[in-house]
Amino acid sequence: MYSSMAHYLAEKLHIRPSEILDTWSVPELLVAYGKMANEETQKNLMEWKELDPKQRVKYPRPKEYIVYFVGILE
Repeated sequence: MYSSMAHYLAEKLHIRPSEILDTWSVPELLVAYGKMANEETQKNLMEWKELDPKQRVKYPRPKEYIVYFVGILE
């Protein structure tokens, strides 16, 4: 799972996936992946919302988030 996140981030950041896997911590990887994936998902959702309502029927509604960030529960 981490390698697919690293490949996604490496493609977006134009670096090698091995650099991410070798130098980043797991929390850094998860947060960076979540932030970038959520930004892309939000962009897709906004483009879908801008479509004519008749065209929206042709395409399924994109998800609002890919990664849900939850605060610490006390």
